[in-house]
Amino acid sequence: METLVTKLLSVLPAWAALLLMMGGFVFYALGGIRLGYGAAVKTLVLDLIDQAEREIQGTKRGAERKAWCVKMLRTYLDNSRWGKLVSWAITEETMSKVIQFFFDRARAALQKQ
Repeated sequence: METLVTKLLSVLPAWAALLLMMGGFVFYALGGIRLGYGAAVKTLVLDLIDQAEREIQGTKRGAERKAWCVKMLRTYLDNSRWGKLVSWAITEETMSKVIQFFFDRARAALQKQ
């Protein structure tokens, strides 16, 4: 049994196994950053949504409001102390999904009232 396990584990050279493990860690960290980003900016996103609703008046302008919120989030991220370190990992698409998530939650909460 030991020889079978040894043969299975020795298929990859040690440097290749290390490279694969480091690559996995990078993707794991990147996923953690993206998931944690939504929780970290919850109050900021809700404030931006409220501000966009007040500043950009009119119907059928949701895409414009969302784009404005994404632009403002990018500005905050680029100017924050720790945001500069992870700004490369957080795309506009990720920001858009975070904004849409919190908008949907806020709208659902208002509809329940």
